[in-house]
Amino acid sequence: MNFPDLFGYALHHLRHRGLRTWLTLLGIVVGISSVILLVGLVDGLSSSIDARLSQLGSDIITISPGGTAMRGPPGEEGGSSSADKLYMKDVEIVKGVNGVETVSPSISVSVDVAYRDKTSKMTITGVDTETYLKTNTLGNLSEGRYLEKGDRGVVLLSSSVVDRTFNGKVKVNSRIDLDGKAYRVIGILAEDNGGFGGGGFGGRAYLPIDDARALAGTDLANDEVTRIQAKMAKGYNLTTVTEDITWTLQQAHQVTADDQDFMVMSPTFMEEQRAAIMGTLTIFLGLVSAISLIVGGIGISNTMFMSVLERTREIGVLKAIGATSSQIRNMFLMESAMIGLSGGILGIAAGWVFIQIAATFGYAGLISAFMVGLSFAVSVGIGIVAGTYPAEQATKVPAVEALRYE
Repeated sequence: MNFPDLFGYALHHLRHRGLRTWLTLLGIVVGISSVILLVGLVDGLSSSIDARLSQLGSDIITISPGGTAMRGPPGEEGGSSSADKLYMKDVEIVKGVNGVETVSPSISVSVDVAYRDKTSKMTITGVDTETYLKTNTLGNLSEGRYLEKGDRGVVLLSSSVVDRTFNGKVKVNSRIDLDGKAYRVIGILAEDNGGFGGGGFGGRAYLPIDDARALAGTDLANDEVTRIQAKMAKGYNLTTVTEDITWTLQQAHQVTADDQDFMVMSPTFMEEQRAAIMGTLTIFLGLVSAISLIVGGIGISNTMFMSVLERTREIGVLKAIGATSSQIRNMFLMESAMIGLSGGILGIAAGWVFIQIAATFGYAGLISAFMVGLSFAVSVGIGIVAGTYPAEQATKVPAVEALRYE
């Protein structure tokens, strides 16, 4: 039997088994689609974090409260406990460090945002209007302008806030309420390119730091800030400047590295943290998906064992007319490989559909050619491995006994 004969013979029997074949395929489809979806979401998250880090710039050093415990992902601000705070005096201290060109403080405040009959909870960021553009790249404006020195009672929104929170109804000069107080929209960013501040998947909103402090009320102490960003001057070494800032703040706070109540993060540190977190997450999700694939492989083995048992008489007939053990083995291996192949194709397609659905909820995923190829190879491999033992058992059926099998 040549390859076309084996293929046609296997296809005929797979069609004949109908529902059993589809149920067996389902196990592989679930496993492969899980791999595509979970790994795709991790890759998408990793890419998003990389984009945010690139927006921060390779010469930007971030100081946040909280010691060695990170309060959120790189590029996001976190809160601080009563003992772990930064103040405007810390901003002045950082300005005095050799190699620092510009320092920009900011604060994050959780507020209720309302426009007409639409209300949402989000985190807004108060910025120093004189320095924030020097330490962050917010992206292009689709309309309006950036915050400028002397602005009060105005807010700059990302397109994500406009589209997802207000369904695109908010425009420049629209008035939105932040905790019941009216603010005029003076600009809308074209894309949600990272920058800094709160918002996450929901987007970002910026307003003058004094307005944000007024909204925070007693939630923030006098002159408290929730993040400080320092831009390194040209010609200096990033590691050296980062270490100098850390040492200077330790002296000012009278702490050591062991009980440090703040965190100094350089782009290099953030990238190392991102790689470690994403690597661990990918391995964990990969193991979860592998369990589904193992279950699918067991399903293929079970189906092939049943097929060998049901076709014992057929095997006897084939051997009686001259079929060799190798041909019998290849016949059953072809069936199991086709189950794996079909499950892989359908699983990849299903994974792509799930990625598109996740994207509509703001969770962008990436499907690489490598992952598609790997999933395809794994599905076929599982089919062959799962079908090997049943195929071997089929070759051991004695022809005479097989012909007598009822």
